Amino acid sequence: LKHVPADDVQGGLAASLLDTPHRATEKRRRLLTQNQGAKPSYALYSVVSGNASAAEDVEASEVVEATSELFGSVMKTGYYAMELLLGTPPQPFQVIVDTGSTITYVPCSFCGDRCGVHASQPFDPQRSRTASFINCMSGMCATFCGSRRCGCRPSLEFLGDIALPMMSVCSYSRKYQEQSSSKGLLLTDTLSLNQVGHFPFGFGCETEETGQIYSQQADGVVGFGNNPSSIVNQLVLQGAMPNTFSLCVGGLGGGGAIFLGDQGVPSLPVDDGTIGGGGEGPVMRYAQLQDDPENPEFYSVRLKAIRVGSNQLNVPPAVYQRGYGGVVDSGTTFLYLPAEAHAQFNQILEAEVAKHPDRVRRVPSPDPRYPEDLCYASTPYLANALLFRQHGRGDQRQSEAEREAAAGALLGVFPNITMEMAAAGDPTGARSVEVQFSPANYLFRMASASAPGFCVGVYNNGDAGVLLGSVLMRNHLVNFDLRNKRIGFAEYDCDAL
Repeated sequence: LKHVPADDVQGGLAASLLDTPHRATEKRRRLLTQNQGAKPSYALYSVVSGNASAAEDVEASEVVEATSELFGSVMKTGYYAMELLLGTPPQPFQVIVDTGSTITYVPCSFCGDRCGVHASQPFDPQRSRTASFINCMSGMCATFCGSRRCGCRPSLEFLGDIALPMMSVCSYSRKYQEQSSSKGLLLTDTLSLNQVGHFPFGFGCETEETGQIYSQQADGVVGFGNNPSSIVNQLVLQGAMPNTFSLCVGGLGGGGAIFLGDQGVPSLPVDDGTIGGGGEGPVMRYAQLQDDPENPEFYSVRLKAIRVGSNQLNVPPAVYQRGYGGVVDSGTTFLYLPAEAHAQFNQILEAEVAKHPDRVRRVPSPDPRYPEDLCYASTPYLANALLFRQHGRGDQRQSEAEREAAAGALLGVFPNITMEMAAAGDPTGARSVEVQFSPANYLFRMASASAPGFCVGVYNNGDAGVLLGSVLMRNHLVNFDLRNKRIGFAEYDCDAL
């Protein structure tokens, strides 16, 4: 990989290209691999009746849906969060929307300095008249955590903090690939969704955090993965929503919306599965959800091919199915590709961008921790800044509007990414759908004092599989239609929601 020579871009100028931490809030919040064996055949456990039962789909007209605003962005926080109201009276929390996790958790009031300082005050179960910790010996504790299984902790451990009416309390522990962790006690309490409904809800009350979970601004995580403990499965079981939800992540500025159920979701025509079909305007293209006995909690699609511009990566389709396959994970910030695919992606991208030396130029990664990162800045702005630094000439007084216009023009230099996936409704996998993503779906802004620029948010994932993170979802409506075992993608102006 080539960097801009030192005599073209001086060290001081390169250093000034970024004035906020680079990739500091990167999330790759995949649970560490555990020996799970075969896919568990568990029943969802009702937090209402205390009985195990099978979840049934509910007609949209019979239930109350909820819509919540999304907070955060790839650049500022590295995640997207929604508000949850827990307890009676409600205590508000901002929690990361994570389709790759299952349990919801927020800090407990007696966590102390073992938990970080976040956006909200910790959850105080003693302030809620509906809080009830889960007995370790209960049937709920036996099934709530699904394939990862709940644990038990003695009540005496918390005697100085809270009086628990059981010998041992149900607990959870989660460790993530990014080397962060969360553990705590499990309880049920009232979940209030945008003042349209109140539902019994099981979640974690944290007693310890480490890593990014400790240092992040968000209070915790809300798990949307395929597991009895996820918010989706709990609400579906109670008839609170049909088995579908949608994310609409905002553009470079962040924000967006989440839809639980069908109500309020923009109605779009559906592609028929013919490659390139769909006509004009936003079109929903559905990929088939894949069954993965080794990772039943993840929402995976079968990737067949990836193109950068008109150039297809010369990678066998089987490469994309290694590890956990192609996981659609809102809790991961960027796009991660298998090593072989990542190397070719970078090679093709560099060749495409190199065709426009008068408009864009490779610059060193602003962060020495990531020297291999591909970062680019506007050539005219770099030249102007260099003139100013060397000779005191050049105009340094660009308005914010001019800088935004230059950044928008810079995006036009980069190629689109097209992903071919196995189409929904075809068990043979012969039919395909193609989903196209613009440069704004894999680039992130450099916070520059001298030149508009972007770094490439596509990284090497070894042999672990493909992670389709939240950067790829920008200005896309992503429909997790679990009733029909499919995931839909449609380009959409999520900033307008």
